[in-house]
Formats: sequence, C-alpha cells, structure tokens
Amino acid sequence: MTPPWCDRYHSWVDVLRTRAARWITAGLGALLVGLACAAPGAAESSALVLADQPVIVIQLTGSNNVLTVRSWDRPFVQVDDPDGTANVSRGASNWGGAAHPLTLRLGPFPYFERQGGEVVGNGLLPPEDFPLAGFRPGLHDAVRIVAAGGAHLTVVVPAGTGILEVSAKGGRIEIDGYHGANLFVLQQQGQVHVRSSATTAYLQQQNGTIDLTNDAFARVRVRDNAARLFFDHCRTTQIEATTVSGPIVYDDGSFEPGLARFESQHGSIALGVDDNAQVVAHTQGGKVYAQFEGPTPMQQHSDGDATATIGGGGTLVSAITESGNVYLYDGAFGDHRNLGPEWRPVHQFFSRVTTPQPPEFFALPRPQRMPPPMRTRRHASAPHHFRARTFAPARRRV
Repeated sequence: MTPPWCDRYHSWVDVLRTRAARWITAGLGALLVGLACAAPGAAESSALVLADQPVIVIQLTGSNNVLTVRSWDRPFVQVDDPDGTANVSRGASNWGGAAHPLTLRLGPFPYFERQGGEVVGNGLLPPEDFPLAGFRPGLHDAVRIVAAGGAHLTVVVPAGTGILEVSAKGGRIEIDGYHGANLFVLQQQGQVHVRSSATTAYLQQQNGTIDLTNDAFARVRVRDNAARLFFDHCRTTQIEATTVSGPIVYDDGSFEPGLARFESQHGSIALGVDDNAQVVAHTQGGKVYAQFEGPTPMQQHSDGDATATIGGGGTLVSAITESGNVYLYDGAFGDHRNLGPEWRPVHQFFSRVTTPQPPEFFALPRPQRMPPPMRTRRHASAPHHFRARTFAPARRRV
C-alpha cells in the first residue's frame, strides 16, 4: 500500500505573498544546520514540516531493528537516526481516486504450520480490504523513511497524521501515544508494542508477540500466525483478531457497541471482560472454562460450548477456536486466585509477557525549536547538503 511519490511543485508563486514563509523556512534550515554541526558525532536528525493528515511510511528492510514511534502536537515529523543509515524522502500523493483509493487492499498472508516447534506445512490467508477511517480525499504530504537491517530509529509524528504505515522484516517496534487516523503495522517476526494510542489499526505478524496496552480502537484488525496476541486494558468498538496457532488474550478489557470477534485455528483464547458483554464461546477439540468473581449467568451447553452474560449483557463477543481452549473470566486475570490446573496455560502466558518499560522510556526527544523569522536577503536559503533539514509544506497546483 506504499503510495508512489507525486511530482514536485513547479508552478509560479507570487514572491510577495510567500516571502515570509521563505524567511521562516530559511531560519529553520539555519537552526537545524547549526544543531547538526554543533556536536560532531551526534545522532543524525531530519525534520520535515508537513500539512494536515500526512502519510508517513517507515520501511525496515532487514532484521534486528529497533523502532520507536511517538506523537506530538507539532506540524512536523522528526527522525532521530544514531547510525545515520536511514533515507528520508518527501513527496505528495492524491487520495480518493483509482490510484489511491480510500479502501486499501492488504495482500495475501503466507504462513507456516508448526507442530512441536517444527514446520509441517504452509498455508495462505486471502487478501483483505481495509477502509481508511477519518481520512479526507485529496492531496496529502507523504514521507518515506527507509532503513536496512539493524536500524535504531526514533520517529516523532504529528498528532494529526492521516496514515502511519510500518513494515519490517524483524525486530522490535514501539508505538506510543499515537492518535492519528490510521495505523498499519506489518512485520514478519519480532515484537510489536502499541501503548496509549487511539486510532483505527491493522496489525499483521508471523511470529513473536503483539502487545496492545491501554489503547482505544475505533476499529482494529489483527491477524497473525504463531505470534502471542495480548490486549491489556483496551477498549474497542470494532475488533477482529485471528491467529493460526498463536494464543489470544484480551485482559481487563471493555467493548463499545459494535463487532467483537476472536478466532484461532489451533490457539487458545482467554477473555477477561471488565464491562457489560454477551460472550459466546465455542471450541471443537478443546474445552470452555469460566471463572467469575461476580454473579454471572452462564449456560454450559457442552464441554465446548458456553454463553455468559457479563455485567448485565451488552456487546456480542464471540470466541471461537478449532482445537484450543477458551477461558472466560471477569476483569483482570491477576485478580483471580485459587484457579485449577486447567488454567495453567493462561498463567504461563502472563509469565512470558514482557516487563513494562519505565516511564522515562517514553519521554519525547528534545524538539527542534521553531525560531522567529530571520532578516535575510530575498534569495537567501539554508545550505541543502546537510542531513538535518526542514521543508515547507507541499503546495497544490492551481
């Protein structure tokens, strides 16, 4: 879904109307050049001034990457690249037509079938269509950040980002506080952590872990092969999470009226609901287990079929697996005690959950301060050969 870049702007512009903007751009360029030259050996940094709802694409072509994405209320994206390996480019794309429709097609998802840790076959999940949410048609600034394997990047994006897409072969991806309109994360293997975000999201991974903590999703679609999928204290309006063999845990979560579906071919599913919900659980080769602290009407039709009315009922939530177990409980799993040995797989899942990072881990980098306009000649401009640079927003051709 990576958009191709459009041609740069070449139309005539009235000098008098744009002189102030040129002064500001020249001043920003001079400041960023000074920051880059003041400390030899410091991290490479790029800053791009953007219009509303930009499209930001991050491509990590190799493995062993460490990517941190954060959000701030500033109209530009900042890229901190200690190794100096990232290539940052800027363009524009027009959305809403045949070239860039507002419903994106996600390609087929190949996966390996495993038994006892060994590959015994392979399969292919079909392509899917995912409509963009809150994204206006028309011209959008576009930024592409490309880095090879072993990259260590920190990218800070505007709060009003229209689309953020991250694709990687393997490594660790941290996304904290993202409130843009749409989020796409596609990775083969590794760790994906999304925290304190409010957005519409599509996440896909082969192996590893996907941890979503304190997030609010208008819509979220997750599909993976054998990765562990963990929702921790999330609130969703529309959710569809599927795995081939990886377990799914939705702990201490709640649901707005909408769609809620959890499905796995061979993995187990554990749902801890902290609000009103009507839960339907089904498994062909496993069993349904339940542990509720409060009074919860439940009907156990068979070992593999059950319905539960949590907190008076509400959103219809379905949990379906072919050969795994389904575990139902209220609230957070850590609040339940004296559980039987049949709950041991859930205990083991939580024992493997990554330890949360300390608060200082999420501190924003020092922003590149915006200076007042500088007095300069008409044709003065900042040198263009330095890596730290600022670009004015793209203009539409009239």
